[in-house]
This record gives sequence, C-alpha cells and structure tokens, in this order.
Amino acid sequence: MATNKVKGEVKSTKGFYVGDVCYQMTDEDYYADWSNDFEDFEGVHEIHGHTFAIGGTKYGDGEYQDQHGHCYGVDAGNIGILPYELCKDKDIREIEKLGRFIEAKEATFTADDGVIEIEFDNGEYIYINTDYEEDEEDYYDEDED
Repeated sequence: MATNKVKGEVKSTKGFYVGDVCYQMTDEDYYADWSNDFEDFEGVHEIHGHTFAIGGTKYGDGEYQDQHGHCYGVDAGNIGILPYELCKDKDIREIEKLGRFIEAKEATFTADDGVIEIEFDNGEYIYINTDYEEDEEDYYDEDED
C-alpha cells in the first residue's frame, strides 16, 4: 500500500509499460535485490542499466482506472513504469493486455499516497487515483451543487 512519495525520470529507446510491474518483469528481475523483500518496493530502481519506478496503490490489489477509463489490474499492490528494455514480453499486443504501452523516449513518474501521474515526452499523460474514498467524496460533492 502507498506509503512513500516517489518521483523519477525514466528513459527508453522504444517506449514504456505502465501497470503492475509483476506482470512484465521476468521472475529473475522481479525477485532481484532492488525490492528489499518487497518492504521498500516503492521508489526509483535500476537493474541491467535501466531505471524504472514503482508507486504503491492506496488499497493494494484490485483494478484501477486512469482518467481515460483504461483499467489496470493489480496483483502486487503497485503501478509502475518499466522501459521496454525490461519487459519480458517483446510483443506490444501482449504488453497491452496487462497495462498500457506508450511509445515515448522519456517519462516523469510521480506517485504520492496512491495517486500516480506519468508525463511522457510525446505529450501523453496518465493519471491514476487509487484512493476509492476520495473518488466517492468528489462524486457526492458534485451531486450536492
């Protein structure tokens, strides 16, 4: 669950996978030393010379939507950004089944208390708020006006 504020720059030669990183990392990479036994998984990490970033979701596993209604399934309590170079699937259609693939060269990843924001150098932007309660409050506040 979300506990840390994370901000980082991520680069790729082809693009990025956005979603729960457990779906696109190889088992070897996923269980590598960066995770500290998954106690401090939130943050900016590096393996094989590539930087990636992970933010925790507010309530752990589930399904979360971005501002466009695209769904992200979560089984490891996180949503992150991996450069294509770290994805185990090299077929973009396979990558898209479990998250989103964005063609870009650079991205700024920010996660704070379950809110994930990613800005890409191609102008695309992803906003995912994993705090259901905040969404409900906003919904009901709008109805009262």
